[in-house]
Amino acid sequence: MNVHRLSWSAQGRQRGVTLVELMVTIAINLVLVLAATLLYLNTRSTQKEVNDRSAVYETGQFAMGLLARDVTSAGFYPAAAIEKPSTLGVPVSNVRFTYDAAAKNMGLSPAFASGVFGCSGKGFNAGDKACDTPADLPAGSDALVVSYFAEDAFSLGVGQRADCTRVDVIGDDEIARNHERATYITGLSSGVEGEKGKKPDEVKPSAGPLPDAPLLVINAYQLRKSKFTLEDGREVDSAALTCWGNGGKKRQELVNGVEQFVVRYGLMSDDSRRPVRYVAADAVAGNSAVINGESMSDWQLVTTVRVCMLVRSPQPTLLRDAPNVTDCFGDSKSTAGAQVRRFEQVFSVKNRQGNTVGLKLADGSGGAQ
Repeated sequence: MNVHRLSWSAQGRQRGVTLVELMVTIAINLVLVLAATLLYLNTRSTQKEVNDRSAVYETGQFAMGLLARDVTSAGFYPAAAIEKPSTLGVPVSNVRFTYDAAAKNMGLSPAFASGVFGCSGKGFNAGDKACDTPADLPAGSDALVVSYFAEDAFSLGVGQRADCTRVDVIGDDEIARNHERATYITGLSSGVEGEKGKKPDEVKPSAGPLPDAPLLVINAYQLRKSKFTLEDGREVDSAALTCWGNGGKKRQELVNGVEQFVVRYGLMSDDSRRPVRYVAADAVAGNSAVINGESMSDWQLVTTVRVCMLVRSPQPTLLRDAPNVTDCFGDSKSTAGAQVRRFEQVFSVKNRQGNTVGLKLADGSGGAQ
């Protein structure tokens, strides 16, 4: 019987690794895993930073877009409309009405009389039609009130009659007295015998109430303390841009993450109608000027509105030594590692730019002046 024996060299090739070699291999693998983990975490952190920067930018642009639509509509009155006098008499026709004339005709309070109104460092109380300081108002918030008359239908599901909360203003019987301005059956007023006391949907449920005079839309913007829910379910303190509308008479959050909301008003002083200076809301009163032969004062002189907003991401994503930013008051503000961006834009109050031809104004009695 032949016995085959392995040589010493063959036996050496069959033996396993030593303990030292095993430890070196494990160490190398751990370094590779650690490097891969760090690369993943850095990539994720960078992506989070990019996402937050994009979110802050989109938040600011969206908020400015919402304000742009309203501010450029401030003081609007439909040129083709026929205003219904508040007193008995024949409705005025073929005579141009302006926002000021219609507001005077309706007996509106000063807060809604000129299309633009504001509060400096305070909120706006719609019930009192005046500025106040609610408990949920964060520091650094002004209030901006924009009013305009709307045509019955114009691009939205409920026409321009929708306020900033998307509620039809036809139901506002308190501020704009729309119960006196609405015709619930075409050709008939709401005071027609047999229709008194009926709700709009009971009179004409298919089309809804039909106004026989332009309806007043009022939107009041300011900040409110809020909470932001993170991806992991935690809640952090934040602030949100809100709006109160005279349709639903409720304040609703529009955009979260807005830390400052500061409004300045450009006042005109001559026939050029260009703003000569920007002031806070509490400095508008007491100004007067004669523009194209017409005496104007206070909020009638506002021809542009400058809005500044400071938007902050809900949690830190940057290094702690990130540079400070200049806020809406011109002060240096720490970012505390968060994404912070300042947005500032000037909006023209187009309906205060004047007419190209002289037009008569209708007065509240049904005549012309």
